[in-house]
Amino acid sequence: MRHTPMAVVGILAMLLGPSVASAQGYITPFVGGNFGGDTSTTLDQSINDASRLAFGVRLGAMVHGVFGVESDIGYTSNFYGTGSIFNSSNVLTVMANVVVGIPAGPVRPYVTAGVGIIRRNIDVSSVESVVSFADTQFAYDIGGGLNILFSRHVGINGDLRYFRNFGTGNSYLDVTNQKFNFARGSVGLVLQF
Repeated sequence: MRHTPMAVVGILAMLLGPSVASAQGYITPFVGGNFGGDTSTTLDQSINDASRLAFGVRLGAMVHGVFGVESDIGYTSNFYGTGSIFNSSNVLTVMANVVVGIPAGPVRPYVTAGVGIIRRNIDVSSVESVVSFADTQFAYDIGGGLNILFSRHVGINGDLRYFRNFGTGNSYLDVTNQKFNFARGSVGLVLQF
C-alpha cells in the first residue's frame, strides 16, 4: 500500500489538471463531526465532544456552477473519542470527487461522489504495552450539500457525506467481513476565486 498516496495524487492531478477557462475555483475549509457506522455515536454526540471534531478542506472547480471536480481531505484526531479502549485513534480521508450542482442564484445545492483512501491509526493500551495498528484502504464517498453565497467570492457551506471502504477491514480493527464506514456532517467557509 506504499503507492496508495501517490495513486490518489495522480487521480487528483488528472481530475483537477485540465481546467476550463470558465471554471470557478473554490476552497472550503470545514469543521464537523463523524457519526453512524463504526463511530458508535450520533452527530450530536460527536459535535459535543470537541476531541472528536473532524477538520479538513475541499479544493475544487465548477463549470458554470453545474459540473465540477474537487478534492476532499478530512482528519479526525480522536475518531473513537477519549476514555475508550484506544489510547489514540485518528482517521484521514483523501477523496477525489465529481460534483453536480444547481446554480440557483446565491443558494447552490449539489451532490457529489468519488473515490480515494481512508487511513486509520489506532493505539490500544494493555497492562503490558501499547499496540499500534495502521490500516489504509481504497474507499468511496457519496453525499451532498448546500452553498449559500453572500457575495461573488464568500459564502457558507453545509455538507453531509458517507464514507465506506471497498474491501473488508483489518482483522484487528473490524468485525469479520465488515467494511469500515461512517458519515460526516460539516459546516465550512466557501472562498471562490
